[in-house]
Amino acid sequence: MTFTQYSDIYVAVRDTGITRILSHVMAQRPSLFNYGSTLPVTGPWPICLDIRTVPQVVQANNPLITVMNPLPVIQTPITLDYIIQLTKGTVDFFPGSALSLPVEMNSPLRNQQFAVNFDVCAGLICQSGKSILPLTSSITKEDTIDITKEDTIDITKEDTSNITKEDTSNIKKEKESIECVCLNLFATGGCEIVGVPGKQNISMKISGIEIPELKSDSLEKIIKCYSLFTLNQGILPKITDAISALVFNAISLPKSLGSLTFSASTAVPYNPAVEDNQLKLFVNLENIALDLPPLGPSSSENESPETVTRTSRLRSRKGAFDFSAAISADAFERIFTAVVKEFRFLKSGTDNYSSFSVNYDVMAHLEGGSVETRDDGIIVIKELNVIWDKFKLNIGIDIPKISVGGGEVCVNPPYPSCKVPIVGCKKCVTLPSYSFFSGSPDITVPVDLSGIITSELVFNTQLETFYGIGSGTPNRWQIAFVPTLPSDLYITNIADSVGDLFRSRMKHAIDDLLSSSKAPEPAIKLVSEILGGIDNIMRNIINIPDDIGKWFIDMIQHIGIVRTLLNDLYDYLTFKIPAAFEIEDPFQVLKPASNMIPVKIPIEFIRVSVNSHEITIEGDVGD
Repeated sequence: MTFTQYSDIYVAVRDTGITRILSHVMAQRPSLFNYGSTLPVTGPWPICLDIRTVPQVVQANNPLITVMNPLPVIQTPITLDYIIQLTKGTVDFFPGSALSLPVEMNSPLRNQQFAVNFDVCAGLICQSGKSILPLTSSITKEDTIDITKEDTIDITKEDTSNITKEDTSNIKKEKESIECVCLNLFATGGCEIVGVPGKQNISMKISGIEIPELKSDSLEKIIKCYSLFTLNQGILPKITDAISALVFNAISLPKSLGSLTFSASTAVPYNPAVEDNQLKLFVNLENIALDLPPLGPSSSENESPETVTRTSRLRSRKGAFDFSAAISADAFERIFTAVVKEFRFLKSGTDNYSSFSVNYDVMAHLEGGSVETRDDGIIVIKELNVIWDKFKLNIGIDIPKISVGGGEVCVNPPYPSCKVPIVGCKKCVTLPSYSFFSGSPDITVPVDLSGIITSELVFNTQLETFYGIGSGTPNRWQIAFVPTLPSDLYITNIADSVGDLFRSRMKHAIDDLLSSSKAPEPAIKLVSEILGGIDNIMRNIINIPDDIGKWFIDMIQHIGIVRTLLNDLYDYLTFKIPAAFEIEDPFQVLKPASNMIPVKIPIEFIRVSVNSHEITIEGDVGD
């Protein structure tokens, strides 16, 4: 069974990978998991749990804790500060291996369900009288940041290295006044796809919650109710946005390059499917709209000076990949055909073929083609038609120089020859001399093959994965086409009329040259007789065979047109197209919100493989 048996595209994310994604979201959006009133927010003491974050959060002055209204004390003007914190998020997909569910949840995990687990701590800062007021000492966030690693910052209750003794006594008093209760929260639920094709997302909904430590049924029901709304309406939508970004955006195109429209497959019993410790998604490719950048001199002026240096990376982990995706051979053919149709070839120049000079001005695009994916990893492209929108040639022809006339003749005998010594001719005159075909080239024959020549391109390619290190641009993983030899362009047909057209234009060019020489008619007639007519000129003087069409095919195959087209197609597939098949590292899963930094996850490894049924991509999320 192949991954894409029931859909064009298959995507799966393992629960361990989503747990890693969740840890990155918690570190880069700590305010999504920490809620408190004035004192914890401004302190940030007192708190129940350490807040793990990344340097960018503090550098951007993003909040560590979401500000909530203090808790009023009934019938008094007093308010109490509090803190609610979630940490250690873990996700587990059916059949379940990462979590041991409490017996109250009728473990094990039911079919098509997922489970999540958080440590939840709530603290009430309970003081008497005026001591309830916030601290007055000048403590800033910078005073409480201990950068212990390059990638993380811990905001801890114990970090007081830069605080005065007086401040320390106040903080100690505040720390001692917070009362925290920590609970283990388990939740189970299911997944569905929501939205219309092209704007679909994964939705995860919690249906059951259990808090084993709570003994009071009434209190447990209250907390469960509150937790259910908090998870479903507040926290899970952000997490599923991150998962959807990895699943959908990773197989989508940047807006500047076009768009792919997907729809959920209805050919499977569950979509998404929660099984085998994975969240699996089956989608069909509905539409392809590409707007790829043009290739050639016209685009170079607008290209960015930023460069990407390709390197190869080995996988550092063992075992199952965090995520995998597959695209069917049929869907790949549709995408590749659409990509190829965007290729444009524009070239002008001069080359030599045998004794002829050839000036050309051509423009072409590609159509059709079939794609065969093979088990050895090779992708064979066949029957790819080259449509020549413009194919103008100017063929320079050199004809051996011919001179007529000249020499001396006797006009006053007795002896007719001026060369006879002693007696000779009494009066000799020099006759005029006329030379023909002394130019280089002697004649230029224009031939327009636009629309009357058909060509076919055949080549093999492989898909390879590179890690691109950017210079002035983000690093990224690239899945690139790497064409392999042999590749060639075959001219499958050239109109029979080309031979007659060339013969006619060549005859006119010779006649025009002779008539413009200002030589007398007898001299021109003599040269014409020497040349022996256009057929003799072509066959015996300049060595063009009878099959002029084949001669044209040979000439086009050997001049720079074919070589340059193949080189440009190689550049197009290996350097232009990867922009449409790449993932930035780190990969953005949540957009910036207000003044919040975007949430990005590191992509540790990606590999691609090809067989006769589909193309598979597998990868790991970094820690």
